[in-house]
Amino acid sequence: MKIFKKIGLTFFMIISSLGIYVYACGYIEWFGYDYQSMFTPEAVVDESYQSMFYAPQDLFYGYENLDNVNRFNSDFVSDWSNYIGKSESKDAIAYYLLNDTAVQYIPKLINKESVKDAKYQLNLKNQEAKDFLEFLQIAKEIEKFSIRYDYYWDYDNNEYKSLDSKTIATIEEYYNQLENRSDFYKNRIWFQLMKAKFYSYNPNDVITFFDSTSKNQPKNLLYYKALEYVAGVFYKQRNYNKSNVLYAQIFDEIPKLRKNALFFFHPEDETTFLKQVESAPTKEIKASLWAIYGYYTDEFKAMQEIYKIDSQSEHINFLLSRWVNNQESNINVYQEKELNSLNKYHKEVKRAINQNQFKWICEVTAQPNKLRNPEIWNLATGYLNVFQGNFKEADKQFIAASENINKDNQLAKNQIRLFQLINKISQLNKANSNNEKALIDDLNWLYLNTENDLSFGTLRIDYATVWIKKYLSVLYKNQSNGLMSELIYSDKSFIIQEKNLDKMIQLFEKKNKSDFEKLFVKVYKHSINDLYQCKAIYLYQSGNIDEAIAFYHKMKPMPIRFFNYDTRRYEVENSGNLESPLKELFGNPFNGRISDCSDCDHEAVQKVKYTPLTMLLKMKEMQTNIDNNQDVFNNALLIGNAYYNTSYYGNARAFYYNPIINNNLSNSNLAVDVENANVVLDFNQAFKYYNIALNAAQNDEQRAKATFMLAKIERNNYFSKNSMGFKKFNKMKSSQKFLDWNSFKSLKENYADTKYYQEVINECGYFRDYIEFNK
Repeated sequence: MKIFKKIGLTFFMIISSLGIYVYACGYIEWFGYDYQSMFTPEAVVDESYQSMFYAPQDLFYGYENLDNVNRFNSDFVSDWSNYIGKSESKDAIAYYLLNDTAVQYIPKLINKESVKDAKYQLNLKNQEAKDFLEFLQIAKEIEKFSIRYDYYWDYDNNEYKSLDSKTIATIEEYYNQLENRSDFYKNRIWFQLMKAKFYSYNPNDVITFFDSTSKNQPKNLLYYKALEYVAGVFYKQRNYNKSNVLYAQIFDEIPKLRKNALFFFHPEDETTFLKQVESAPTKEIKASLWAIYGYYTDEFKAMQEIYKIDSQSEHINFLLSRWVNNQESNINVYQEKELNSLNKYHKEVKRAINQNQFKWICEVTAQPNKLRNPEIWNLATGYLNVFQGNFKEADKQFIAASENINKDNQLAKNQIRLFQLINKISQLNKANSNNEKALIDDLNWLYLNTENDLSFGTLRIDYATVWIKKYLSVLYKNQSNGLMSELIYSDKSFIIQEKNLDKMIQLFEKKNKSDFEKLFVKVYKHSINDLYQCKAIYLYQSGNIDEAIAFYHKMKPMPIRFFNYDTRRYEVENSGNLESPLKELFGNPFNGRISDCSDCDHEAVQKVKYTPLTMLLKMKEMQTNIDNNQDVFNNALLIGNAYYNTSYYGNARAFYYNPIINNNLSNSNLAVDVENANVVLDFNQAFKYYNIALNAAQNDEQRAKATFMLAKIERNNYFSKNSMGFKKFNKMKSSQKFLDWNSFKSLKENYADTKYYQEVINECGYFRDYIEFNK
């Protein structure tokens, strides 16, 4: 039975050998780690384990890769800067150490030649600076063989070369002459020699050289990177028993290299793995082996084994965080899943947790003296007890966690506060003013970041903010308070009803809102402008132009909002710029084409650009003319055109671009939501005004034009009902496409001798087909 399932790990590329690799990689869309999680491992687990946090779709947490080229640059620059002192600037040291363009100046500096064109100069006033220059000469030569940029598509340039024995012998001879040089410098050259041997034609020399010289080296980062080379040689020899134990030692003793050790560890069958654990020389290394096991396959079993070996091991903490995140991935499924019944919800989340494993977690938590960081266990058990319905026990654990955490750890404090809020809300079975008052401070903190806390950028709040809204919304809905239910968590089927929209507008305009109402008005999905616009559209659609204009006048420019990823909140720009709620329509809504062509109207030169408000004001002017019996035909025809063009079929359907109506129609199937159909497919007003124009027509040319516009409405109504979308239309039989609608018959029978009729024949292929089909 294989114990490691490394999906996506390509071990053939790990060790040709333990080189420094930079792999090109693609982008994968994701929703964030807090999409289904509220437990933030960063709050309580040491940052050296961050790469190992739960991320089931990634090799390393946070989309990290194994970047050995740049990961330790700051360490190396700081080490050399401290060694050399103030005689050389830190920028100059970084330039010569890390910048490829600086390599050309090293031989010149060795020969004491001028390098005036270099970005930085080296003063070389002390021995330490001269040591640096000599070091560079050796290191840059080895880098030619150790740094490898691999791109899987570049077959020609992926050939690896090894250092020749003569170069290595020269470096080793130099190293053996350093007896009187500083320990710092000798350590750097020792590591370069280790690296050179590793990238040579005989890397097995690495083991012999390390065994004979390492006892004189400080156990710093270079020591453990050298130990990586030793493990890498064993790996190449397929001696995984030794390489795995060495990687486990590195994992335990040098936090900066934990990710490396994890990556290079070789998977084994369980029998072999247990023998490796048995062969490990210390309990710390045994625990590290189990920690790596837990990362790749079973964190719970690994925790149990580490607890037996050394309950104080720090490795057990990151495994606990992975276990909790794994458990909650089965609990926190309500981002997309609807939460309708609270009783059903509590039963489902309770069953989602592995009860036997949770029992063991609770037993360990109950013995805090055996643990190095009991607060992590308090936090984990408290959190999961919330879903078990053990609310008092959960609160007890949160209090214990708060007593033990570092008082300067604001992220951990916020994590506890979030869990306490989740615990409070999970206990509610009704909504009332007392509960609102008890929650309001914490809700303001969560949704508005009232304390301006930058740690919110890390705290996992995304799922929490959605879940809380859904839970509270159900409470109000169960008490027949649909308005508050909608305000807290929006349900399109509620707000799209005009009577409910009116109630929401009244709530927004209410002067004496409660603090609870004020909060959810601020975070409601729709702004007051959205509500006003939606109401104006409904009034317009019913023919109440004056009232629609009044609601558009209520809409005011608002500050530009943006999402701040540090505070995890929508915030307002400080620029003072305001965003107009009235966008220009793409086409002239008063145009009346024979063949609909929205793109043509959008591209046409427009002497007047209309917004929804200016369009309504012009329509009001035209309505007044009709009421006064002035040029009734043209005014009625233009109003009819406006109503036609602001439908789904027209050139100004952006009129309906409102978040509540949600009519941003851009998909290829031209589908219309059923909920929106009554708004965007309604031709009643257009039909009314085209008939007014027809009745007011003074001649057959005018009657033909009004008749054809009515025919377009009849056709569109038929298509809207029977064949919305091109695919359905193409499947229709000819007899279904070309029916004898009243207006088509009237146009054919009564106005065939008009000039407009001929224009229709020339421009409208559909009407030509109709005529041909009905000969």
